[in-house]
Amino acid sequence: MSWNDAPPPLVVGEYRIERRIGQGGMGVVYLAESPSGRRVALKIIRGEFVDDTDHRARFRLEIDAARQVSGAFTAAVLGADPDAEPPWMATQYFDAPTLSHRIREKGPFEESLVWRLGRGLAEALRDIHRAGLVHRDLKPSNVLLTDDGPRVIDFGIARVLEAEPLTRTGRILGTVSFMAPEQLSAPRAVGPEADVFAMGAVLVYAATGHGPFDGETGTPPIAIAMKIAQEAPDLAGVPPGLRSVIEKCLCKNPSVRPSPDELLALLRGEEPDSAAGKTLLPEAASTAPEDPGGAPETKGAAEPAGSADSPRPRPRPRTFLLTALVVLAAVVAVPMMREGGASEEPDDGKRSAPSASASPRPPGPLVEEAAATRPNGWAVWERKPTTRLARDVGDRPSCGASGPVLVCVQAGGLAERLDAASGRVVWSKRHGESNSSTGAVVGIAGGTVLVTNMNQEGLLALDLDSGDRLWSDPTADPRNVALRESTVTLTVPHVDGVRIKNRDARTGKVIASRTFPAGAWHDLFDAGGQGMYLLGYQADKGFVTSLAAFDPVTLRMTRKLATFTANPGTPVAADDEAFSFLSEDSSITRVGLRDGTVKRIPTGGGMPGVFRAQGDRIYTGRADGALASYDLRTGRRHWILDTDVESPSRPVFADGRLYTLAADGRIVCVSQATGQLLWRSAERRDPNRRLGNETEVIVEPVVLKSVVVGGTNTGSVFAVAPPRQ
Repeated sequence: MSWNDAPPPLVVGEYRIERRIGQGGMGVVYLAESPSGRRVALKIIRGEFVDDTDHRARFRLEIDAARQVSGAFTAAVLGADPDAEPPWMATQYFDAPTLSHRIREKGPFEESLVWRLGRGLAEALRDIHRAGLVHRDLKPSNVLLTDDGPRVIDFGIARVLEAEPLTRTGRILGTVSFMAPEQLSAPRAVGPEADVFAMGAVLVYAATGHGPFDGETGTPPIAIAMKIAQEAPDLAGVPPGLRSVIEKCLCKNPSVRPSPDELLALLRGEEPDSAAGKTLLPEAASTAPEDPGGAPETKGAAEPAGSADSPRPRPRPRTFLLTALVVLAAVVAVPMMREGGASEEPDDGKRSAPSASASPRPPGPLVEEAAATRPNGWAVWERKPTTRLARDVGDRPSCGASGPVLVCVQAGGLAERLDAASGRVVWSKRHGESNSSTGAVVGIAGGTVLVTNMNQEGLLALDLDSGDRLWSDPTADPRNVALRESTVTLTVPHVDGVRIKNRDARTGKVIASRTFPAGAWHDLFDAGGQGMYLLGYQADKGFVTSLAAFDPVTLRMTRKLATFTANPGTPVAADDEAFSFLSEDSSITRVGLRDGTVKRIPTGGGMPGVFRAQGDRIYTGRADGALASYDLRTGRRHWILDTDVESPSRPVFADGRLYTLAADGRIVCVSQATGQLLWRSAERRDPNRRLGNETEVIVEPVVLKSVVVGGTNTGSVFAVAPPRQ
């Protein structure tokens, strides 16, 4: 279980939590209820950042900034406590979609609605700027479309105009696609004009369904920055009356952009008659905010241009572009930290590519700059989504492999066997077209492929040669399936308690079955060659309360190892000496297999998002992209690496290397022994789609010799490898 799957607290402050509704880079947002029954959006700082003084300080600034703005077009702060455990902030809750969600679902606005949206945003910016703030991250996912007009949310990176910004030198905060040119070149000196620029880009997006500087899927941020700095915006499809207003917003020179008051005058004076009485929520769209927490979202890049009826800005000197690219490169670059060592030198483009097998340490990482250009033999192949649902919902396909055999599943109930070398389809079979769940490949055993959540069947077995359905078990818990050779062990709920059963992977025949009494829940942990273990959970406890060795053939406990009155953590591994748990603070709990002694070992690490153990090491990954390796026996950290990617998947291992897939489709390859970054592929994703949602776990990649296969939020499956030496 990932730490993002952990249950939320029941009560924070005076608010009772109902469910999670959003997640961003720093916080998680819940729908909550006050003692009087009022519904609120409750933002809590993410667990891995609770002990980070910089993030606490930034959250405090966010609370202060949001409190200063109280206009009709923002969300009011109802309560906050930045010093609580965890820190939290409660704001008004609006049962309304974001602009990005509305455009994706129903297409561009008609012209009259864009005028109305523009007036609402101009008024919101006026209130924000009058409070002495700059939002700095105005984008479609931060605009809620309520019945009485747009609401601007998420002041996570807003800055007070008179204050020193809390920004490290060379670090850009915000979403590149909606940044003004000056935000790229001098992020510490950004003024309110940058918000006006972003508003112009948002209006283009609302009117056309794309941003004025959208690139192809996978366009890197540095290419978008170049467009922002030196190219004219793409305003095709923008109505003529709106075009003149938007061009003023998108001027490269911030000094000639209109103020929010001037924008209000412009937007009031040229509104088409059809705008009267229109609502921003056509067809009564009513959806909960997709990301009140401010999750990063790269939309079409807003691009400035001088308008025909306004002063033309003087040509920017070439140094402006160079400065912008240098600053952006500081964000896109891969800083690397290793214990006892200096940062690695940047890639100069002349280094040889590592193979997937062990090899001498290369002098630096290889970086694929852009997926679209297929540079220097990086890309191997890409398989586009087949079903309509796979194209629409943005779920990443899941793949599994055994030797050279590759099978992938996608939303819409489709399973495909692909040729690993070329991406050619060997067979393609649908199992329930109406099913929106992507499912996951559990494993391949002999001539059988096991997948979960296809056509609402808990576990589905397919023939490896044809893709035909062999058998299914709709009662199986898809989170708890163990595959050993030709036997599948399942945990299923039962009227008398919990039932654990073995099925033949090929025929589905039940070989053995055992029921455990009600009042408790039991899970299995498959430690591979180190055996199988039974975990017990009491009905009134939210953590593991017992650990026992388990015989997977007879389905019986062979020896009880330990009982717990306090949470030992999440089970992660077993070796020849002990069974290990990982706690929220990254401490390790070791249970001796011989005498049952329980030992807690601190590591000093932060809260991990994903983790996987191999041998006597555990590798952890945080939402901010930091990967680390720890010794399971001593808690000593071997290395830590800042990968510069967000939300990495659970790591996979092959030939002494660690591979992880990021939310934006980048593959990261790291030496398990040293933590050295060996190579990183380019982004592969839909820039008009959110990177993730509050429940998503990034599907891990599959390694086939020197090729790594992953899925993207476009619904595609791709294979990539570094260029050969």
